[in-house]
Amino acid sequence: MSFIITFIIVSSVPSVEKSPPNPAIGKAAVASLILPGTGQLISGVRNRGEAMLWMDGVMWVGWAGFSWYRNSKEEDARLIAKKFAGANISIKNPQYYRALERYKSSSEYNEDIRRVARELYPDDPDAQRRYYESHGYFGEQEWNWSSDSIRIYSYWQTRRAARAAGMTVSFLTAGLVLNRLISAFDCLFFLPEQPLSKRVEVKPAPADFGLALYWHF
Repeated sequence: MSFIITFIIVSSVPSVEKSPPNPAIGKAAVASLILPGTGQLISGVRNRGEAMLWMDGVMWVGWAGFSWYRNSKEEDARLIAKKFAGANISIKNPQYYRALERYKSSSEYNEDIRRVARELYPDDPDAQRRYYESHGYFGEQEWNWSSDSIRIYSYWQTRRAARAAGMTVSFLTAGLVLNRLISAFDCLFFLPEQPLSKRVEVKPAPADFGLALYWHF
C-alpha cells in the first residue's frame, strides 16, 4: 500500500464578507519607500524592519565613502595631468581626460583625428578640415606628457581607481532603490506577519491514503 503526502496551497479567508482595505498598510508602504524598514516597524514586524534599516544605513555609508574616494581620485588624476602634461584641467569634457590616457601629446591625438577625417571624407577636403578643427585639441587644450610611465602608471591607474569606485557607487545606488521597493512590497503583501504555525497545517487525506500538507497564504 502506498503512502502519499499531498501538498495543497489554501487561500485563507477569515469571513464570507470581503474586508475593506487597511489604510495603515498603505501608510506603511509609503514610509518604507522613504526609509526602508519603517513600515515594518510601525506594523510591529521588528526583525525585518531593523534588518532593512541596518542594510540601508550600511549602503548609505558605503555610497558616501566611495563617492568621496571617486571624486578624490578624479581630482588627483587632473592634478597629475596638469603637472606632468600641462593639461588644462578647467575643461569639463570627459573625452578630453580619456584622450590624455591614450595619447602622449595632443599632437599625436590630432594626427589620429586627421586620419579619421580622411577616412570619413576621402573626397572632401573642406569636410576633413572642419572635422579636424572641431574634434582636435589646440592652444590652451594642448598637452604633452613628460614620460609614458607617468601617463600609464600614475595618471591612468588613478583614473582606473576612480572608475572602479564610480561603478561601486552605481551598484550601491541601485541597492538603495531596490531596498526601498522590497520594503514597500513587503508592507503591501506580507503584513501583518503570520507565524509559520498558522501558515502550515498537516491533515489526514483518506482519499489518497496519506497526509495533506496545507499552506495558507
